[in-house]
Amino acid sequence: MMLTKLNYSLLCLLLSSPLALATSTAHEPLGKTLLAQGSIQAERSGAKQALKRLSPVYRTDVIRSGKDSSAQFRMIDDAYLDLYENSELRLHEYQFKADGQRGSVIMELISGGLRTISGAIGKQNKSDYQLKTPTATIGIRGTFYEVSLTKEGMYLAAWKGGITIKTHSGACNTALGIGQQANFAFVNRQGQCELLTEAPPIFTRKAPKPKANGTALALASDETTDPTHTVSKQEELPPDNSGGNGGNGGTDAGKPLARQAIIIKGQQVVKGSASQNTEGRPLLKVKGEVLTTRPQQVQQYSQPLSQFDVQWGRWANYQLVSGKEVPHQQGLMWISYQGTPKAILEQRSGSAHYHHLLASSAHSNLGEVSKLKVGMNIDFNSGKIAQGKISAEVPDHTWQGEFDGQLSAGDLTLNFQQGQLINHANQQTSSVNGSISGDFVGNFGQAIVGGFDMHQTNNPANYINGAFLIQQPDGN
Repeated sequence: MMLTKLNYSLLCLLLSSPLALATSTAHEPLGKTLLAQGSIQAERSGAKQALKRLSPVYRTDVIRSGKDSSAQFRMIDDAYLDLYENSELRLHEYQFKADGQRGSVIMELISGGLRTISGAIGKQNKSDYQLKTPTATIGIRGTFYEVSLTKEGMYLAAWKGGITIKTHSGACNTALGIGQQANFAFVNRQGQCELLTEAPPIFTRKAPKPKANGTALALASDETTDPTHTVSKQEELPPDNSGGNGGNGGTDAGKPLARQAIIIKGQQVVKGSASQNTEGRPLLKVKGEVLTTRPQQVQQYSQPLSQFDVQWGRWANYQLVSGKEVPHQQGLMWISYQGTPKAILEQRSGSAHYHHLLASSAHSNLGEVSKLKVGMNIDFNSGKIAQGKISAEVPDHTWQGEFDGQLSAGDLTLNFQQGQLINHANQQTSSVNGSISGDFVGNFGQAIVGGFDMHQTNNPANYINGAFLIQQPDGN
């Protein structure tokens, strides 16, 4: 069922502190299920219970995923955990101490694989966090890591931060990740470690097996991706924002700026971050680079609907703050916004259709843009985005595009699939390539802000791009 404004107010009270569940007993949840794709069960007190979206998980649960199945969980300390198919995970302990400042985690991966970004507990002393496996115990401190158990042994990846590996046989006691020789390792059945200079294929090609509707947690912003990470975007977890994401608008390469952003430059639509606006010239940050422009280059600046805290604008030209040359320099469009809290989106269930256009700004080399339409269906239970369509009229032409996507852990990812440009003068139709991105805005995600670009495949000089703000028709 949809969240009403009253439900939202109650949720704010419950979720105002990310550590609201300060301590856990066997009868209190350790976390909740964000997505249960296929066969996901929890064995609890000798009984088996099927898990579905928003199902709680408890201490001593043994969670099992079947073939072609996967599950995602958000734990009480805001850690994210992605369990792969044919996996078995036991939750021994996951709790905060009485002071609410420290805690401990003990989990046991019995088979299969998982990937996780640690929460508050994992950012403390690594001795407070243990993942046990058949051959070793893994400790962490503020990290994004992955483990896969195979017939040959165990593969590990420290995508961000660091992990320690101590095998039960005593043959290996080493570390991976930041400040170490390698980010990847293999541990054989005898507990001997081999450091790997490249990501093993099991992480980059074979596992996990994401579904077409998206079953792996999605990375919210390209700018936080570790340069060693070679896994595709659809297979990534949300970023570790321990460095802070809402501060002073500084340009430190490790921190997003104060606001979220969608940026259209060239033929790409990407997510990044933006500083607080200064008359249409916020700093924009994408993949670690900070962009800016001069006052005379601002072509457009508007705040379409203040209740959604959205701003957008166009620049005729831009430059990098670092002084690095911009190849094939051309203008861009930016969209700056404050997104809906992910904790709110994780509580939503049911499905919703977003298609009521509240505001837009589009430009095409083929003339004035009119009748822009954007719509999509979102199933909050499965995370599937379907029936995504975008169209617009320009003189003697119609642009049309189709897209789909996924919603995982509150992060919205849209994927342009195909499009066409219809020439009404000669009734000819040509193919179109494109890119699209969007995010939820509003107190409970009742609207979506986004940016798009479409260009003719055989003549990329013909293009249309812009920004849109759409809402559920009833606004709920």
